[in-house]
Amino acid sequence: MFSIIDMINHYLGYINVNLKLKNRIYTIVGFVGNFYMLYLAYRFFENGRWLRGLGFIAVFIIFLYFLIMNIYYYFTTKKAPFDISPKIEKILGGKPREAIENENLRNRANRGRTAIVPSTGIFEKNSILPATIKSNQSDLHNIQQLAEQMIQNNFAMADYEGLSDDEILNHLQESNETEMNAIGQGMPFPYFELREEDGEANVYAGMNQMSLVRIGKVASVGLSDYFSAKKQYELYLAQAVLIGGQRKFAGRSSLMTEEAPYQAKIQMAYKKREDETTQVRRKSY
Repeated sequence: MFSIIDMINHYLGYINVNLKLKNRIYTIVGFVGNFYMLYLAYRFFENGRWLRGLGFIAVFIIFLYFLIMNIYYYFTTKKAPFDISPKIEKILGGKPREAIENENLRNRANRGRTAIVPSTGIFEKNSILPATIKSNQSDLHNIQQLAEQMIQNNFAMADYEGLSDDEILNHLQESNETEMNAIGQGMPFPYFELREEDGEANVYAGMNQMSLVRIGKVASVGLSDYFSAKKQYELYLAQAVLIGGQRKFAGRSSLMTEEAPYQAKIQMAYKKREDETTQVRRKSY
C-alpha cells in the first residue's frame, strides 16, 4: 500500500499540476493510506498484539485529524475548528497562517491607500488623448535600468500585489484576463517630461529631474502624428508609465512565469488652440 502511495507521489512530481489540486490529491491518497493503517491495527488486535495495535490506532487518529484540517484548507473556504496548526507553526519557528493572511491584507490595504500623483499634475479625463510611444534599443535599455532602480527603491512593487498563485489564477479566471504582470497594470515614472528636439517629440524619465534619460519618442497622438496634432491643440505630457516585466499566465494545469522586457506607456493632455480672432479680442480687452 505504501509503495503505491510513494509511486503516486513520485509521478505527480513529473506533472505540471496546480499546487492546490496537488494538495487535494495528496489529501485523498492520505485518507486511503490512513485507513490502511486502521486495517493493520485490526489485524494486530486479531492476533492478540494489543500494544502494537493501540500504537497504530494512535497514529491513525493523529493523521486523521490533520487530514480533516487539509479538507478545510484545500476543499472548502470555511475556517477549521480546533485548528492547532498555528501553534505547531509557532513552535517550529514559522509564521502562523493567520498572521501571514493579515499581513497580506495590510499590505494590500496600504498599497490601495497610496496615491501616486504624476509629476506633471492632474488632468481632467475629458482632456486626455490616447498616444503611443516608440522606443529604440537604447531607449528600452534605459527603461530596464530605470525599472530596476524603481523596484530597488520600493517605488514599484514587483510582487503581483501580494497575491498567491491560487489567488492570481482565480483573478485571471474571474476577470477573463490572460496574464498578470508582477508590477500590476503599471507604475508612473517618478519624474518625466517632454522635449521637442530635432524634429522629434522625445520623452524623458528618471528617478528625479537630475537623472533623466530618453525612453522614446511620441509616435502618435490620437489619429495623427505629434506635430500634426500640435497644429490644432496645445499638447502636454500627462502621464508616462512603466509597464511590462515579469508576468504570469494560466498554463494547462497551473500558472506559468515568463520574463518580458519593461516598456513605457504615455498619455497626452490637450487644449484646443484659440483662433487668431479670439486672441485679438482678448488682447483688446
